[in-house]
Amino acid sequence: MKNKVFVFFLLSICLIFLVSCNGKRPENLKSDAGVSTEQKENKKLSDEIKPDETEKLKFRIINLYFVNPNTEELKVEKRQVFDLKEKTSMIKQVLRSLKLGPVSNLKPSVPANIEFKDVFVYGDKVYIDLHKNNENPAIGGVQGEELFLEAVVKTVLDISPEYKKVFFLVDGEQVDSVLGHLDSSNYFSRDSF
Repeated sequence: MKNKVFVFFLLSICLIFLVSCNGKRPENLKSDAGVSTEQKENKKLSDEIKPDETEKLKFRIINLYFVNPNTEELKVEKRQVFDLKEKTSMIKQVLRSLKLGPVSNLKPSVPANIEFKDVFVYGDKVYIDLHKNNENPAIGGVQGEELFLEAVVKTVLDISPEYKKVFFLVDGEQVDSVLGHLDSSNYFSRDSF
C-alpha cells in the first residue's frame, strides 16, 4: 500500500511538472533544429546590415528674426533645426522656433495671442494660416504688427530662395488685416518692408 501511494505521489509530481512546463524546453537548451534556413540567413543579414549613412538626421542653420529691444528693429538670431525635405514640415518647424522666441536678449516678434495653424506652399508662394486668440491682444500697435509681419515674412523667405511671397490667412479665411492695423490682403515679399 505504501508503495502504491509513493508511486502515485511521484506520478502526480511528474504530471504537475509536465503541465507547468507545457512541454517547452528552456531557452538555453533550444537548438537550431527547428529554425529554417531562411530564418538563419535573415538573422545573418540583419547582423551584417549597417544603417545607411544618408539616413542620418541632418541639421541646418536658419535665420529667425526677433526684435532688438534697443532699436525696435529686427535682428537675426541663428538657430539650428532639422533639415526636413518636406517643404511644409520645414516651414512649420521654423515657425514653431520663431514662436518659441529668442534665446538671446532679443524680444519675441510673434505676439502671445497668435498661433500658426497651418502652412501651404504653392509654387513660389507660402500661405500661412494663423489663429488669433483675443484673450491677450497686446501687439504693440502698428509698429508691433509691422514687426510681426516682417519677422515672419523674412524668416520664411530665408528658408529657401524658391520662396518669393507670403500670404496670411486667419482661421482659413482671407482678411483685410491680420491684427487690425495694417493691410494684409495682398502678398508680402522682402521688398514690402
